[in-house]
Amino acid sequence: MALFVIAGFCILAPSCDIKKTDSSGGTYIKPSVNYKGQTRKGYIRRKVSTDKNALKNQNRSRYYYRTKGKYRRRK
Repeated sequence: MALFVIAGFCILAPSCDIKKTDSSGGTYIKPSVNYKGQTRKGYIRRKVSTDKNALKNQNRSRYYYRTKGKYRRRK
């Protein structure tokens, strides 16, 4: 019985991710200076948009560009 508990723990323990990770990820953009000498703050560029309307806007854009000829053929 104890052997099964130890074996089960050894199998399940590595699958538990202990370190905290950010699921959306992203890339850190370093602070910089532009040609006028103005500084820009550093920020994280996200892989996935956090805007609540992002999916709606993406689908609307996809529809427009896939049916673009339909709008240009009007006379």
